[in-house]
Amino acid sequence: MVTNGKYNRRREDIGNVISLEHVNVCIPDQRLATLFYISGLGLTRDPYLVTSVTNMWVNAGRTQFHLPTRDPLVVRGVIGMVIPDRRGLLKRLAAVKPMLKGTKFAFRAEKGSVS
Repeated sequence: MVTNGKYNRRREDIGNVISLEHVNVCIPDQRLATLFYISGLGLTRDPYLVTSVTNMWVNAGRTQFHLPTRDPLVVRGVIGMVIPDRRGLLKRLAAVKPMLKGTKFAFRAEKGSVS
């Protein structure tokens, strides 16, 4: 929708994401996923649902990552998150970096962001 010559995203929800309930990403190793998502990113494993060793649901605010053990799924593009404590995030990721060496779990700190 155009208002006064400018596109107003708030006027049209069709092209905007209101909520993302969960993202499924297949992973080959639950231990490595725990290191990255829980210990590194600082997210929380759902303590009530899917508590086996073949799948993990990880809470990221009101959204979840569902991480079943299967052949790895490398998604095209970027899944972005806002994590409020950048310094703490970098400290946690640095602590798990040696244990993730040789895997696809990686990160880099850039000016103003971590990717």
